[in-house]
Amino acid sequence: MKQTAETIDKIPDEILAHVIRHSNDFSWKFLAMKIILTRLNLKLTMYQGDQSVLPDCCNELRNLLKRSTNVPNSQADMYQILSLTK
Repeated sequence: MKQTAETIDKIPDEILAHVIRHSNDFSWKFLAMKIILTRLNLKLTMYQGDQSVLPDCCNELRNLLKRSTNVPNSQADMYQILSLTK
């Protein structure tokens, strides 16, 4: 569990920002992931000029991934995001 949290923390903001902005390009299994990505994408669109919003959105997505590590559908989505880091 701790190792998974450390792995999630190492995902660069650029990757998470790409996932948020292009969430429709992926197939998500975890309903909470679909909902949060839609909300975060809307938030980024609404606050386009504000540079402080992006790190907050990335941290919110990281927190969801950490809290739901035991959910099988979340694990599949997490592996999909981790595959982008390679």
